[in-house]
Amino acid sequence: MLNKNNFIIDYKNKKPNNFKKYKIGIIGAGNIVENSHLPIYEAEKLNIINIFDTNIEKAKFLKKKYNIINYSNNIEEFFNDKNIDIVDIAVPAEFNHDLFQQALNYNKHILIQKPLSNNIETAKKILTKYRNSNIKVNVNHQMRYSPSIKAANYLIKKNFFGQIKSFKFYTHRKTDWSIWPWLSKIDYPELRYNSIHYLDSIRYLFGNPNNVKAELIHSKNSILDKPTNIYVAFKYKNGLTGVLDITHDSENKPDDWTAGFEIIGVSGNCKGIISSMIGNGTAFPDKITFSYYKNNKLNNYEKELEGRWFSESFAGPMFSLFNAIEFNIQPETNIYDAFETLNLVEEVIKSQH
Repeated sequence: MLNKNNFIIDYKNKKPNNFKKYKIGIIGAGNIVENSHLPIYEAEKLNIINIFDTNIEKAKFLKKKYNIINYSNNIEEFFNDKNIDIVDIAVPAEFNHDLFQQALNYNKHILIQKPLSNNIETAKKILTKYRNSNIKVNVNHQMRYSPSIKAANYLIKKNFFGQIKSFKFYTHRKTDWSIWPWLSKIDYPELRYNSIHYLDSIRYLFGNPNNVKAELIHSKNSILDKPTNIYVAFKYKNGLTGVLDITHDSENKPDDWTAGFEIIGVSGNCKGIISSMIGNGTAFPDKITFSYYKNNKLNNYEKELEGRWFSESFAGPMFSLFNAIEFNIQPETNIYDAFETLNLVEEVIKSQH
């Protein structure tokens, strides 16, 4: 018998009580800011006071659309706004280092878009600067803050499945790459800007693998001559194995795309749906189905979760940063942790057959 929705799972991103205390300025007015950051920040009633983009008209448009207090005409004007406590950097990674340095110069806390950098050497420079600073920085690896991933983490940490033996993460859809024309300049655009989320979530759930073997595959829907389908096999020292299987050239109807994960343990298992990657991404919320043995009895549950990766999870990194500032701790996806994810990206690239 499948029990529905009557099992308590602690998966929601908790908003700190002091959230109104922090005044946020945003650098970037592109698709991700307009359709993910700002709708959720507005829904959560966060205190957004300034926005800047080199496209001034777009910044002015978003100021009006989301009732932001100010927009800045240039980056100097933005950083000279003494009311800003947190700078949300949401631009392509090639600009991260310089903007990070400027925010550091003005002693602003930072939420910075992933990837931390397009290359490991620049990421090391950012890491060194952070280590020698007194500010807090979180990296926007928001997939691990999404409902199905956090629900899976809760069940794993509570040991419902016993020792984890294997996992599989997958997404099979058709992606319109034209939304991000600048991706054509990146060596491995899909891996560095999409699959990096899955790699980060895998690290979050299972830790760093001991070995990876990857195939980065070209398809009819590749970006110029860059591969956009990916298959990675993972091995861990404790015997755990896993697979990441991502394709962007599905010929199925959007509602028939698939995205999710399967996790198998010695005493239970779970399956999760990543709803944002199916259809228009808003038709239904995330869901998790799981089974486990207790007192020699198999218990089966299905739970519909509130929210999705896009875009409810975008509140999570900001909430984590609020707490880090308030309690002088490292945020969840801090720069040290994000650097480990970037290292895994490099290992995947090096491991190609």
